[in-house]
Amino acid sequence: MYDTDEEQIEALKKWWNKNGNFVITAIVLFLVLYFGISYYQSSTLKTKEAASDIYQELVELTNTNALSEVDKAEAGALIATLKSEFSDSTYAVFAALQSAKFAVDEDDLETAKTELQWALDAKPDEGLDAVVRKRLARVTFALGDAEGALALLNVEEVGAYEASYEEIKGDIYFAQGDKDSARAAYQKALDAARTNNFNRPVLEMKLDNLAVAN
Repeated sequence: MYDTDEEQIEALKKWWNKNGNFVITAIVLFLVLYFGISYYQSSTLKTKEAASDIYQELVELTNTNALSEVDKAEAGALIATLKSEFSDSTYAVFAALQSAKFAVDEDDLETAKTELQWALDAKPDEGLDAVVRKRLARVTFALGDAEGALALLNVEEVGAYEASYEEIKGDIYFAQGDKDSARAAYQKALDAARTNNFNRPVLEMKLDNLAVAN
């Protein structure tokens, strides 16, 4: 306790002289962090909104069975924008998938593979990664690289896509003349489909045909 106001003021001055710089620095750092985080969050939100808007344009433009050359050119520009300016977003991966679809429709499998590889290299989340790998494996196999396709499919966790993955493996093994491996893959695919209550009549037909072939 202090006897007078003067003593209290004098003690406060001494404390400030000793700790003032620290207090000011702490306040400045707090303000920098606060406004920096706020700016980052605001900037990130605006970026996501911008990417979402562009992707929505792409969806609306391509949501038709027949695209004119002008439509295709516009779609290509939207895809390029998403991949270049928003490459870290999920929308960019979706854009690459759409570009790959265009390429497959035009029987340009090399371009499709390039687009799908870009999507895979973008490291999408687990569910989307499974979709990209499946499509890339099919295109890779269609280009004659069976081993490369199998390597893409040999991953530990594919969740609900296990049936599709195993069926593609079966197709590859069958094309290579390895009926035993094809049968095992088809059976694993069918078991996974039944576990998830998926109806896969074509898969059952492939398995039945192998049984008849023997």
